[in-house]
Amino acid sequence: MAKGADVRALVRKHYVFDRLSLEQSASMANVAYTTAKRWKEKAAAEGDDWDKLRSATSLAGGDVEQLSQQILTEMLVQFNAVLELIKADTEMPATKRVELLSSLMDNIHKSLAAMRKFLPEANSLSIGMLVLRGLAEFVQERYPQHGGVLLEILEPFGDILPKILADAK
Repeated sequence: MAKGADVRALVRKHYVFDRLSLEQSASMANVAYTTAKRWKEKAAAEGDDWDKLRSATSLAGGDVEQLSQQILTEMLVQFNAVLELIKADTEMPATKRVELLSSLMDNIHKSLAAMRKFLPEANSLSIGMLVLRGLAEFVQERYPQHGGVLLEILEPFGDILPKILADAK
C-alpha cells in the first residue's frame, strides 16, 4: 500500500529535525527502512538533500558560511599552536614529531571533510592537507631522521599554502 505525503514528511522531520537515524525515523512513522531510504534518495535527486539540511539545521542559527569560516580559522590557529609546541620540545625525537604532525593533519583533514559541503574553499584546503599528511607519513616511514627538517619547512609553507590553493582555482 502506498504511503501518503504526510508519512513521508514525518520520516523527513524525524531524520532532519529530530536527528534520528533513518532506520529510527522509518520506525517512528511505521514504514519500512527500505521505503524511507528510497524516499530520501528520490528527494536528494530532486534537490531536497536531507543530509545537507540535517547538517545545516544542527548549526545554531547564523550564516553557515560564516560559521564554517570561523571553525576553519580556529582549526588553523590550533594547528599552529600545536606545531609550535612540537617545535619547542627539543628533546622530542624526530619520529615522534612527524607522528604527531601526521596525526594533527589527519584530524584537520577529517574536520575539513565534514565542512566541505558548506565551504567550497575548505575542499581545496582539505586536498592540500591530505597531500601534506601523505608527505609527513612518507617521511616518517622512509626518512625518519629528516622529520625535524620537514617541520622546519612546513611551518613557513603553511603560511603560503592558502594562496597557492586560491591561485589554483
